[in-house]
Amino acid sequence: MDYRRKKRALSHYRKANKKHFLLASGVTMMAFSTGMYTTQVAKADQTATTTQVQQQTAETTQATTEAKTDLTLTTENSSQKTATENEVQAETGAVVTTEATENTQLQDTEENKITDTTQTVETKTEPTETETKKQENVETQLTDKAQTTVQTGAQDTQTTTQPATSNEVTATQATATENTLAVQKADFTQNVANNVAVSFAAVPTPDHFNIGDSSYTRADAIDVSSYQDWLTQDDFNKLKQLGIKTAIVKVTQGTGYVNPAASKQIEYARNAGLNVMVYHYAMFDNTSAGYAEGQHAANTMQNFGLSKDTLIFADMEDSSTYSVNAQANLNSFWNALSVAGFTNHAVYTGGSYLYRDAVIATVGRDRTWIAQYPYTPVRGGHYEQQWHNAGYGAWQFASTAYIPGREYMGPLDVSIDFNGLLTAPVKNREAGYFDEITLNGNDLSIRGWHAADLSASRGHAYVIVYDKTAGKELRRVAYTPTYRQDVANSYAKNIYNAANSGFNVNFSLAGIDISGHELQFIARYSDAANGEGNHTDMWSKGYILLKNEVGNFDEVKIVGDQLHVRGWHATDRDLNGVTSNLQLIDNRTGRVLRTVNYSAVARPDVVKNGYASYKNAANSGFDVYIPLSGVDITNIKVIANYGSIATLSSREYHFAREADYFDDISIRNGNQLHVSGWHAADKATTRPYTFLIVFDKTAGRELARVSYTALNRNDVANSFAGGIYQAGKSGFDTVISLGNADITEHELQVVARYSDATSGEGNRIDAWSRPLVVAKRDTGFFDEVRLVNDKLHVRGWHASDRVSANTVANIEVIDTKTGRVLRSVAYTPDLRPDVAKNGYASYKNATTSGFDVYIPVAGLDISNITLVANYTTSGYTTKITSNNRNFERNDGYLDRFYVDGNNVAHVSGWHAADKATTRPYAFIIIYDQTAKKELGRAQYTVSARQDVLNSYAGGTYNAGKSGFNNVAIELGKNIIKGHDLQVITRYTDDPRGNGNYLDIWFPSVRI
Repeated sequence: MDYRRKKRALSHYRKANKKHFLLASGVTMMAFSTGMYTTQVAKADQTATTTQVQQQTAETTQATTEAKTDLTLTTENSSQKTATENEVQAETGAVVTTEATENTQLQDTEENKITDTTQTVETKTEPTETETKKQENVETQLTDKAQTTVQTGAQDTQTTTQPATSNEVTATQATATENTLAVQKADFTQNVANNVAVSFAAVPTPDHFNIGDSSYTRADAIDVSSYQDWLTQDDFNKLKQLGIKTAIVKVTQGTGYVNPAASKQIEYARNAGLNVMVYHYAMFDNTSAGYAEGQHAANTMQNFGLSKDTLIFADMEDSSTYSVNAQANLNSFWNALSVAGFTNHAVYTGGSYLYRDAVIATVGRDRTWIAQYPYTPVRGGHYEQQWHNAGYGAWQFASTAYIPGREYMGPLDVSIDFNGLLTAPVKNREAGYFDEITLNGNDLSIRGWHAADLSASRGHAYVIVYDKTAGKELRRVAYTPTYRQDVANSYAKNIYNAANSGFNVNFSLAGIDISGHELQFIARYSDAANGEGNHTDMWSKGYILLKNEVGNFDEVKIVGDQLHVRGWHATDRDLNGVTSNLQLIDNRTGRVLRTVNYSAVARPDVVKNGYASYKNAANSGFDVYIPLSGVDITNIKVIANYGSIATLSSREYHFAREADYFDDISIRNGNQLHVSGWHAADKATTRPYTFLIVFDKTAGRELARVSYTALNRNDVANSFAGGIYQAGKSGFDTVISLGNADITEHELQVVARYSDATSGEGNRIDAWSRPLVVAKRDTGFFDEVRLVNDKLHVRGWHASDRVSANTVANIEVIDTKTGRVLRSVAYTPDLRPDVAKNGYASYKNATTSGFDVYIPVAGLDISNITLVANYTTSGYTTKITSNNRNFERNDGYLDRFYVDGNNVAHVSGWHAADKATTRPYAFIIIYDQTAKKELGRAQYTVSARQDVLNSYAGGTYNAGKSGFNNVAIELGKNIIKGHDLQVITRYTDDPRGNGNYLDIWFPSVRI
């Protein structure tokens, strides 16, 4: 109750001359608006404050009359658990004072006492739980102990109040001059309530009663926390006898606290046969904090081994949880629990909790446990009916109930269940299965699983062999349960130990005659180390394991297209003239699928291993390969027969494995799909027809199917899939034509299929490939890229799915070194019917994809270029690119060279060079090799040379126009007889004959 309400209430009572204040200690608080003695104790481990109000008789009568018309199910007519369970902030020695705050009127004859009170409660902090703890000794248990002093007087009481800080409230000082009450220590071997000595007979106190007293509201459940760590197993057993059905155990508070007594309390409750539920004391005020507290609660519940359907209450009472977003905050708490698998939720709160309706809305009234304490909770009384009729699931009606004979230990909170919320048990569920029972000589192996909720308290696991025929136990073996992921994922997943429920145990039956005896096997959880004590059992059906014969199936395994069955079958029967055979049996129908006769083989090991007494022990072996084609082997067993006189049956075998892999799925040569991989399946025994099907997932239709003959795949036979039927012959590698189907940007999948129909339909087993998305395609080829005189001849084709009516086509010359476009020439595509015929018909422009272009290259450096054919459509360009081309040829020939009598040199010949594209000036230079100096030079204009164009040099730039004829160069007086002269022909980018140039030096001539 907040400070302002206290202050207003105190002022009201002073004005009314209510001068008698009772100083008391206890665990309850008056809910004045309803006139009921109520507590705000959320759980037995929280600080409780009691306020009792006494008024003059006449005023009481008047107040009662006035209040009878105002009683409603509002936040003022029930109590809530105290908000002082702040386990983090409680301080040792804190003094809490609760003052009377309102005039109250009693409404029912069951609760017709009012006292004006001021109460002081001393609180202590327990070492292991930061909560304000109820005192466990007799001096501080009740409101009338010897520690409490009450003074009343005629004069006004002086009081001082101030708001609470942490868990400490400055005490209201009550001073009186009359009548001191001393309550002495009581003998608690009798009912506590009958031993309270109070000097003011008119002061009401809550009834202290024994659980099981039929005059009080029926107690169906108790709730406990660390303050009830005194409870023993005998106490829980006694509570069960008294009619308690459920124990609700506090597990957590906030994000860090865990009840240190919880594990023990859960164990004791289970052992006593009580339902176990839990609660979390909430502190959150936002969604993030709510989620964090939910995770803390879920982790703790998992650590305690609680099943996922355990009911958990959110204890909504602390003022720290007050928020206009209370509903969203609590839903966030529930979400965290649900993510962890704990989905059974309910709410605990009090009628005066500020956001009561908001938190109830998260689960509904029928899943709400409401708290409110009358002075005398009469069975079938007014308040019991009131809360029941309001639709609540349960009502916590007292915190002063005791275990008979244990009153001195302290009181308990008790509640009544209205609709099964607190009493509908999570049944002690149990499930299991004996997977395999095998007798090999004297060695008995039993494998299976056993999950049981009661295993939480019965931690000793056994498997027992029981001879039903002889009526006695033969053997028992203790085991440690092993991990079983399959069980954790099965229908039994919510049972306590589902994930760790496996067993695989071995027994020796040496010296025990079980011939013809019916055996049963028992999986047991016990609370005794020897397997006796309290236990829960799972019994198998009866088995007759030995009928004057013995044997074992050493191996039942698929090898290629056959079933390899190896083992031995020994019997005492006379086998003269008896045929031995192995049969495959369909377990579902009992039908014989295949029978193979065999001749017994020697098994000396059978004789050595203790079976020498059997007539055929030395020759009891079988080693047979059974063809499987046409046989459904999904659920079979193998039977070894000696005619009709002796039979040995194997366990069940389920051959239904399947594996596959697609090594390659790719588009080749237009609409040709290459598919390679393997597909092995046990069910292919009855589905002999193999198909590859291409499915267009985008268009939702099949494009093509082809049958295929399986290929050898030794790699598969030697892999993890080696035990699958026909694993070594499971391959495929084929090309499937997709015709003219438009598959551009479609998602394709390939299906590898085994079918029992020649069409590929019928009963089938399919393996689907990974998806293949077919991108828009571009392909083409540069048939010719060569120089013809001063032009580059480019011929080829470019097919694309991206062309349209407004597509622009061009060829670009690219400088490979810089990436720069040197020249671009637009063209109109030519007919190329050969492209369509050669596998590219599915491309949109296959028949008109050609180009044949001459590109002028004068002025271009074509020494290292790349050709690109482009289609540009609406700003998007698609292209094909040629290989790098290097045009660097430099050829020439000196037809004639002489010097006339006037010292004039005459030169004729030709010089063709690819680099002349960027060197337009042609020169002839005479060089004196002897004197190491130039004698003269002359620029010339190249002339036509058809002979060169038709020669080996015809592919060189300017080959057809590379000649020079009788170019005259005056040498003046520079010539010196006897010197060696050389002719140099030069192409340069300098009009003077220097700059960047390309030369040919012809052989020297002596003058």
